[in-house]
Amino acid sequence: MGGKLSPDNQAIVGTRLQGLRSQPVRMRSAGRTDIWVDVHCRLAFDEHEGKFLAVQGSVCGLYIGYEPPELLLHYDFERDKERYAEAHIQVCARHSTFERYLVELGRKEVNGLHKIHLPVGGRRFRPSLEDLLECLAVEGLVDPKRGWEDVLEKSRREYRLRQVAAVVRRNVGTAVRELERLGYTVNPPKEKNLVARIRNLVASRQRDEEDIKKGRRPVAKR
Repeated sequence: MGGKLSPDNQAIVGTRLQGLRSQPVRMRSAGRTDIWVDVHCRLAFDEHEGKFLAVQGSVCGLYIGYEPPELLLHYDFERDKERYAEAHIQVCARHSTFERYLVELGRKEVNGLHKIHLPVGGRRFRPSLEDLLECLAVEGLVDPKRGWEDVLEKSRREYRLRQVAAVVRRNVGTAVRELERLGYTVNPPKEKNLVARIRNLVASRQRDEEDIKKGRRPVAKR
């Protein structure tokens, strides 16, 4: 994995970066055929506080075959996606009955299943890279090194805790109510600037929810 800075000041992280584009990296295949993973992420400071790096978009592709390998499936995340679910998976597969159905709808049947964006957990609860790597290992598709379980679990736990923290920051009222239900006493911050930031976060989320109810997508802040 490598990292670079794009002209628009986004951090680019990916496998075998060539310029700002990632390339698949060969895994330890459990068979004779090669299996590959390609990871590409774009990160920028969050739009609300400007303190935390947030993923603006990411692609995690699984490839199979000899170089150049063929795409099997890919997990995608695109913040503020206009039409499809922000977090989704697309599978390169054929299904004859489904393709006939697409023809009935007046759509192209070629690669029809691959064009379906299957939602996977949304912005905060989407699968992690560790989930995909674990799947490859437990399904016997790759030959992992000894101790891989502990490495993946540690990394995945850190990722999920960061997601939990982000959920709390965006849902302060819900977090406070749940803590109080469990018997905790929660005191609001005394610092005026911090109080103002929390109010802005709550107000921003309320505006986004109102836009969604009215059928409008929230506008992405740059």
